[in-house]
Amino acid sequence: SWTKQWPTGEAWVYIALVVAALGTRLWDLGGRTLHYDEILHAWYSWRFAEGMGYSHTPLTHGPFLFHGAALSFKFFGSSDVTVRLLPALFGAGLVMTPYLLRSYLGNVGTLATSLFLAASPSILYFSRFIRNDIFMAVWALLLFAIMWKYMKEPSTRLLVAWATIWALAYTTKESAFLLMASFSLFLFIKASRDIWDWARGAKRLSS
Repeated sequence: SWTKQWPTGEAWVYIALVVAALGTRLWDLGGRTLHYDEILHAWYSWRFAEGMGYSHTPLTHGPFLFHGAALSFKFFGSSDVTVRLLPALFGAGLVMTPYLLRSYLGNVGTLATSLFLAASPSILYFSRFIRNDIFMAVWALLLFAIMWKYMKEPSTRLLVAWATIWALAYTTKESAFLLMASFSLFLFIKASRDIWDWARGAKRLSS
């Protein structure tokens, strides 16, 4: 059960951390004038929300941002706050992603990582900025957690999650290609001995 997985004291620490992260990301969210990039994203999202359609262009990266912001406009109305709402929620969610690596980072390491993500000025800034950066940060950490978990405990469920997050990453920004290259290099090095054994006929791809 949830109470068995989360020690009471630790649970309250994480709850307080997420509440603080939400507070810093949502406080006066519309107080700052939209940046040039934000204006482009807000404009095309608003047009999409108003039924004027959406046409992908590499100038503004992937469609995930525009679909998310348009949905926010539909539910909460069009404003500087609502256009930044999804990044703010992702920024708060990012604080909790280290928990997925808790068995590897340990209790102290996990809490410290979450605390650093919550307090980081750069992470905070991009959590209040309608651009693709914070989305990609969440996808990257989720992919890392899934990959690490799969290497220890392979399962179909993790493969489905892996494919789903990659699909979202590729619809978010072109930097997903660089992210894929980084993961591929690591996995290639990790599997290099098995690949060599397979290449010289000493190991089969499947049993």
